[in-house]
Amino acid sequence: MIKKLSCVNITSKDPKGLAEFYQTIGIPVFVQGCDYDGWFLGNPENEGSICVWDENVWGKANGGYITMVFDAEDLQATYEEIKSKGITIDPPKQADWRGQELTLKDPDGNIVMIL
Repeated sequence: MIKKLSCVNITSKDPKGLAEFYQTIGIPVFVQGCDYDGWFLGNPENEGSICVWDENVWGKANGGYITMVFDAEDLQATYEEIKSKGITIDPPKQADWRGQELTLKDPDGNIVMIL
């Protein structure tokens, strides 16, 4: 029987640069040692996570781009912090589901949504 989601795999041509992007916008990145082939977004010890593999080593994942959704305590403060780091991001907007959200793209074209 399945116990939990382990991870979702994606690939990147520049996995180290992608890790730096996510660290810049404040999303937890877990890298073992200095090898950026197989690092995690989210904590793989206690939750499902996203594993990023080096596309130059393993080939491109054939699933296309994905949307990753993260929660923030204060959406406006998160927006201001990301914007202050020179990352292009539109202000929070009201979504069709009536909540507030921020959206931006990572360097590989995946969509990052922050609620």
